[in-house]
Amino acid sequence: MRRKEGTHLHRRRHISNRHLSDKYYYAGEHETVTDIRLTQYNSDGLHTTEVKKGTTSFNKLTDPNKVNWFQVSGLTDSEAITRIVNDFGLHNLDAKDILTPQHVVKIEEYANHMLIILNSSYYDANMEIHSEHISLLVTGNVVITFTETNNPVFASTMKALESDMLNLRKKGSGLLLAFLLNTIIANLVETASKVEEMLEDIEETLLDIKSDQGNMGSLIQQRRHEYMIIRKNSQPLKEQFPKLLRTENGIISPDMLPVYTDLSDQLQFVIQTTESCREIISSLVDLYISNNDLRMNAIMKRLTVVSTLFIPLTFLVGVWGMNFKLMPELDWRYGYGIAWGIMFLTGLLTWIYMRKKDWF
Repeated sequence: MRRKEGTHLHRRRHISNRHLSDKYYYAGEHETVTDIRLTQYNSDGLHTTEVKKGTTSFNKLTDPNKVNWFQVSGLTDSEAITRIVNDFGLHNLDAKDILTPQHVVKIEEYANHMLIILNSSYYDANMEIHSEHISLLVTGNVVITFTETNNPVFASTMKALESDMLNLRKKGSGLLLAFLLNTIIANLVETASKVEEMLEDIEETLLDIKSDQGNMGSLIQQRRHEYMIIRKNSQPLKEQFPKLLRTENGIISPDMLPVYTDLSDQLQFVIQTTESCREIISSLVDLYISNNDLRMNAIMKRLTVVSTLFIPLTFLVGVWGMNFKLMPELDWRYGYGIAWGIMFLTGLLTWIYMRKKDWF
């Protein structure tokens, strides 16, 4: 479960980082106050401390004998973000990528660094889908995660560290990076599977003609929007992911390649699921339109039957409504009742004829 403490989301003043500059700002909509935590660990144990945003040198806080994981939550303090990036040998343009949620997904390799820009998708308690911009910076024994909010995105990774899962505390930063990526990809798998499941439920409803299909159009549109978010977050990552499998910067050792290969397989599952969702959405739109046409045809059929029943009755009423002097039936004692009987019999015979023809 993800919490929303200290996080405010509303429309911010539009900020663009499209132009070259010596200073960049956070261009997203969250106003989470920037918070920095440093977790240091090795085989002997782990320790987490709060880091002041005004720290002049973040690099000096690291321990060369431990893996150092900086968790930066909230990107509103662009100066602190830029200092961190510069302190670990990257350019201001890399800070721009981190501060721009609209940035394309990418995996950038340098001589001793790796910068990963991606997006995570998840459903909240109200079943509303959210997309969060996440950046990962890895250099030597230092891993830095940047998230837009203080949602515990990497809570499962912290639990893995505390329990020393897969001897995580005995390994280097490469395995920590794998756990972090696994958390993000697992969220993509979960959301993609959920969208596919909900689309299948809509399909079952549409195939049941007798069911209430009043809001199916808006539901299909909503699921399509969610599918587009997941596809936008997963497709570029799948294209970039092979860079991790052939990395030569020493961050990912050969013995960890099976772990990253498994992550690639999970990404492939997400891609296949989104393709399945695309095909289901296409068929649902056709099915929805077809059902609307069927319902309209049924309505027109009923109206046609009613109109057909009244055609002979209208003819009789029109004949008897003519103003001629020589119309003997007008002077009959029981003419009114006979007229009603003839009209009723005519309507009944017309109805029986249409039933035999299976017109309704």
